[in-house]
Amino acid sequence: MKYKKCPRCGLNYIKIDEEICCVCRNEQQGKKSIFDELNDEFLCPYCEKNNMGIDDVMCSQCRKKRNGKKQ
Repeated sequence: MKYKKCPRCGLNYIKIDEEICCVCRNEQQGKKSIFDELNDEFLCPYCEKNNMGIDDVMCSQCRKKRNGKKQ
């Protein structure tokens, strides 16, 4: 049994007779990956209304309010 790299992503190995890997196939079909949750936004802990990024401490609205009070 021979293998080749997936021509679409170049990361995964597939059997010679397959066109693309299962990861790329699922992506093309619109199926969610277990890693898709990592890109989701989180609810702001201060206002509990707005979304914020994974690396943010607070949402942009709360950040503006906080910066306005400091000045």
